[in-house]
Amino acid sequence: MTKQRGRKRKFSECKENMPPKIRIDRTKIVLNEQDWMPAAATEFYNSEHYERLRKELALIDNEIVFVGPFRKLKENSDVNGVELIMLDREPSDLPEMQTFMKCATGRYSFWRDEPSERNPVVTFLDQHTCPEVTVVGNKVEHAIHHLCMRVSKYQDNTKEMKEAISTILDVLGENAMKDEIARVIRNRKRETIVGIVGPGLLVGNLPRGGSRYRVIDDAQNPNVESLLRCLKQVRFPKHQDTVVGIIDTLMGDFTAYNDEGFYGNGLELGHLLFLANHKAVSNQALMLLQTAYQLLKRNDFIVILKLTLELRDH
Repeated sequence: MTKQRGRKRKFSECKENMPPKIRIDRTKIVLNEQDWMPAAATEFYNSEHYERLRKELALIDNEIVFVGPFRKLKENSDVNGVELIMLDREPSDLPEMQTFMKCATGRYSFWRDEPSERNPVVTFLDQHTCPEVTVVGNKVEHAIHHLCMRVSKYQDNTKEMKEAISTILDVLGENAMKDEIARVIRNRKRETIVGIVGPGLLVGNLPRGGSRYRVIDDAQNPNVESLLRCLKQVRFPKHQDTVVGIIDTLMGDFTAYNDEGFYGNGLELGHLLFLANHKAVSNQALMLLQTAYQLLKRNDFIVILKLTLELRDH
C-alpha cells in the first residue's frame, strides 16, 4: 500500500506567518534612528523660492500637496521619530519611502536604503497596477523639475499651465537642474544593483566578493509584474490560487538564496509584492521584507513595515 503524501501548504496558508492582528502601540516604540527629517526638505522649505514655487505648482496640477515632513515644518510641530516617519504615510509606501509631495499622477518620496541614510535620493511612484519607483534626483527641486517635464508633455495644457511651467523652470535654473539630476542618477546606477524594477538595490557584497544579489536567467525568472497584474484582474479564486502558487514557489527559491547570502533577491520580490497592495500577497510581502531587513540589519524598517501594513483595509 502506497502512503499518500500530504499536500504541501502554501506560505499564504500558514497561520504562524500571518501578520499580527493586535495593533501596535506607537507610544511604546523607540526607533534606533530618531532624526527622520530630511535635510533636503528643510532646505527647500526655508528657501526664498518655496512660496512662489508652491503657488506656481498649483497652476499646473491642482491636486499637488506637500505632506509628511513639510506638514511638520509648516505646523512647527515637535513630532519626530516614529510619528514623523508615519506622518501622512500611504498604505503602499515602502519602509524606505517618506512621501513629501502628492500630485494627480503619483507621489514623490525620499528614499533611504538604510534607516541611517542622511542624504536620501528622491523617487517618483506612479499609479500603475504595479507601481514603478523611479529615481529623479536628491532634492525637492529635482522632484518639481521632474513633475514639470511630465506635465509639459500633455497635449491639452492651457496657456496658464505653460506659463507656470516656464516660470518654475526659470526659477529652478533648467540647465543646471538637468545636470544635477543626471549626475545623481548616474551615481545611483553606479552604486546600486539594478534588478527587475525600482530605484536600485543597495545590499552590499558577499565576504568572498560579488554582490548579495543573484542575477537570475530570464528563462528561469517569471515576470513578477505580469503575475501581479493578473492577480488584480482575475475573477475566480482558482485563477488567483494559480498566481499565488507561482509566487510561493519563488519564495521557496529565495529562502535558499538567503542561506547562500543573496539577500537582495528577497528584498526586491518583497518590494514588488508590497507595492501591489493586494490581500493575497500581503502575508508573503511581510515575510520577505522582514527577513531581508533582519539580514541586512535594517531593523527600524521592520517596525515601519508592520505599522504601514496596519494602514491597509485588508
